[in-house]
Amino acid sequence: MHINLNSLRRRCQSGYGLLVVMALLVVLLIVFASLLSWSTTNARLTARNNLFNQSENAAESATENIMAYMMRDFSYGNLGSAAAYYTNFPPTNGWPVYFQFSATNGDPSAAANVAASVYIGQQSTAATNLGSQFAGLYGFIMPCTVASTATPLGQVPTLSATICQTIQFALIPLFQFAIFYNMDLEINPGRGMNVNGHVHSNNAIWATGASSGSELVFSNLVEAASGVFLQRSTNDPSPARTGNVVFNITNNNPLASANVLTLPVGANTGNNNPTNVLAILDPPPAAYAAPNFGAAYHGVGSNYLANEADLVVSNSVSATNGIAILTTNGVSYTNICVYYQNPNNSPNYLTFVQPDVMVTNSITTNGAVRVTNTFAFYSFVTNVSFYDYRESNTVQAVQINVTNLDLWVANTNYFTNSLGIFHSGSYFNSLKTSGSTQISPQSINSIYVFSSVPRTASQLPAVRVINGSRLPPSGLTVATPEPLYVWGNYNITTNGSQTSTTLGDTTNTSPAALMGDAVTILSPSWSDSYNSGTAIGSRTAANTTINAATLEGIVPSNGAHYSGGVENFLRLLEDWGGSTLTYNGSIIVLFPSQYATGFWPNTGVVYNPPIRAWGFDLNFNNASLMPPLTPKIKGMIRGSWSAW
Repeated sequence: MHINLNSLRRRCQSGYGLLVVMALLVVLLIVFASLLSWSTTNARLTARNNLFNQSENAAESATENIMAYMMRDFSYGNLGSAAAYYTNFPPTNGWPVYFQFSATNGDPSAAANVAASVYIGQQSTAATNLGSQFAGLYGFIMPCTVASTATPLGQVPTLSATICQTIQFALIPLFQFAIFYNMDLEINPGRGMNVNGHVHSNNAIWATGASSGSELVFSNLVEAASGVFLQRSTNDPSPARTGNVVFNITNNNPLASANVLTLPVGANTGNNNPTNVLAILDPPPAAYAAPNFGAAYHGVGSNYLANEADLVVSNSVSATNGIAILTTNGVSYTNICVYYQNPNNSPNYLTFVQPDVMVTNSITTNGAVRVTNTFAFYSFVTNVSFYDYRESNTVQAVQINVTNLDLWVANTNYFTNSLGIFHSGSYFNSLKTSGSTQISPQSINSIYVFSSVPRTASQLPAVRVINGSRLPPSGLTVATPEPLYVWGNYNITTNGSQTSTTLGDTTNTSPAALMGDAVTILSPSWSDSYNSGTAIGSRTAANTTINAATLEGIVPSNGAHYSGGVENFLRLLEDWGGSTLTYNGSIIVLFPSQYATGFWPNTGVVYNPPIRAWGFDLNFNNASLMPPLTPKIKGMIRGSWSAW
């Protein structure tokens, strides 16, 4: 028998090939099925992921929308209750998917008309160190949380997402800044100058130093909302000058695009407009003034310093002409009125303070008739007049004698006169510091003054403080919408023996602030006998120390006149050549001056410059040492962001 092995071998090989092909097909089918399964699963996961992302974006939109309303209300007034916000749904027009928004706290009342859960905490009573863009500052925070769940409608599967955001609404005491301008900040000193605190401008900063050996040195953070320029302002007509500025902190400093810091002045828009900012010093509008006490002491009304001061003082238009406001039972009363203010003393929120000095004299008339006259006035408030060389005006000022104010606050006497019972300062002090009318444990420490004298071409209404070397125990803030003059050393001792009269030494001082349309310093050598004809050489100044925060207006550079810059923010009227003006405080400029509008006159005309020893009062880094009535700017600090 003959067997063809080659043919058999070929048939076997063909069978093996078929098996291999079939095995490969099986493998390919498995791979294809796996790929198909993976592709389908991946498509489903991608669709689910996209849908979750859409839900997440929708939930974030709901929280951002609500936070925008909260930020608006906080910036222009006060936060409302949670109920004022959680029904604010985001606009969804044009969205490819419709969503149901809901709260996240399980509240059954939070139904379809609620977009989110909103928690608004209590404003802290203790100062807290702030973070983020406000690092290095402290404030009083209100912690808030906004969370929303978004559920897609008509989608399969239904994937909800929740976004939770936290934010702090902070009130930041303004005197923490060494320099704060709500307008262009210009600083071009003629000698070397060191700024040892935080500097901020809500507009631009224009800064130059005197020379390479007399630099302008910033030792702390410097920030501006509209740029930092190391040259004179384009509105400054002075000879060009650039450079010679040193920043000791170089990490992200200076910051040329900082956030604008909002000032709470009660407007609905444009709070930081300098014209609007004037409102905090002006007498409050009728809606927020007596007799609308509820509105005066809460919300917007509390932004007006006149509603917050312990004492409110004004006079009649006659001022130094001495016309009495009334005569009762033969007693002629001064044309000045003083009121004690206490929002907890219902219904006597404003209580008339009777004059504490009565003087009786007897005169004999031409008819040989003896007449007795009795006059009543205040020991710590009077009317005075003097001349201002920058304004070329006679100043008609309400004058506060700080030493006598301190004595009045401590006085425990009382008596009955033609107007009823006279109470001394200790009575009003007890209303503030104890019992059901208590405002704080601090004694009377703030006074708001308004001179009713009309502004004319030759007459300037104003306020002046004298004998202020030692302040009342809890310090003192004097606020007025008019120009403010300080005669002599101010706040240099707390006990009458130890003094703080050098740069950087505020050991023996009390919390103090001076707020007005402009602040002018008169040295201890000043005399009210000076008149329009008194030459500058006859008005020789003496060394003077001022330890107080200042808030004021300036006359801005306008292309024809220089503002005088930070170096001249304290106005002067004397020949200071060789004398030193020491200033420890905080420089706050918020608006253009409305009363004292004379341009900076340059030196040698109205005054000759002092040796300036100026610096930031480091006491203001401690919240407990802030001056009374310190205004607070508003800041918003975003916190955590979480999703699930």
